[in-house]
Amino acid sequence: MPIPLDDAYRLLVRLGRCPVAHIGSGMEGHVFDVGSDSVAKVWFSKTPDEIVPLQSFYEIVHGLHLPFDTPLITEVHDSPDGTVSIERALQGTPLNDVVFRDANVPPPFATNALMSVLTALRDHPVQDTRCALPILGVRPPEAPTLNGSTSALLDVVSRNVDRYGDQLRRSVPDFDWVYAQTVQQVREFSDAKLHAVHGDLCPPNILLGPDLNVTAVLDWGFLSHFGDTSLDASIACGSYNLYGEHSRVNDAYLVAECVDRHGYDHHRLLVYRALYAVLSSNADSENGTDGHYAWCVDNLNRDDIQAALSDAL
Repeated sequence: MPIPLDDAYRLLVRLGRCPVAHIGSGMEGHVFDVGSDSVAKVWFSKTPDEIVPLQSFYEIVHGLHLPFDTPLITEVHDSPDGTVSIERALQGTPLNDVVFRDANVPPPFATNALMSVLTALRDHPVQDTRCALPILGVRPPEAPTLNGSTSALLDVVSRNVDRYGDQLRRSVPDFDWVYAQTVQQVREFSDAKLHAVHGDLCPPNILLGPDLNVTAVLDWGFLSHFGDTSLDASIACGSYNLYGEHSRVNDAYLVAECVDRHGYDHHRLLVYRALYAVLSSNADSENGTDGHYAWCVDNLNRDDIQAALSDAL
């Protein structure tokens, strides 16, 4: 049950963290500027025991020494009125605020920002995998391996299909074939190393400095895990402009950038897009009446994605 904004404000005051400003509210809670270069998150439903793994995950990512800042949780407070975490404030302006995403082609600075994040994550493999986050509420193995990470991800996909499969079958004529081919091909992918996968590299989560270079990446946790960086690339290309007039053109442009200039495999990016669509179809609503569900269905019905699923590896 979401905590009313006024109640969240009063909770922080009782904890001695008087909010300077309300930054925003999302699916998981309210975020406030509480001064001293810190932000406070008042979580709607997470317990302190659920925040601690996120705190450890942040520490592992921070320890990769990426060329941009990432969150760190400095305090976790348990209260009958809700769980509160205190984090270091991340500096910068969201890419979402400085780019006009209805352009035919993403501007060079936006493309460079997105690619620089993806490149950094790919170039910094994870050695410490002692902490794994739940994915959409499903807890993976404590110390994932390459095969274990894929299995954990596919387990979440299977649960989503168990719950929403009938709805997806009404929206995607060949859904059972799409799903079976996606699972089969993802199981056959291989990679040499595990990477930190953000899982939601959309423009609001990428912060830029005055020079338009990336200063920070925030909002890890929705689909964050240790796995294949190509999944991040596929999601990022599609999420750059989910609902705009030129969303498909922007998507294709960024996929081409990943393939032609940064060495990603085109086939793998398309298969991972199908995986993400099945995985997250109902993340925003149970009944599939929201824009994200429609976007997922559109991807699953796309000729190029279905052609990729038809191709043998």
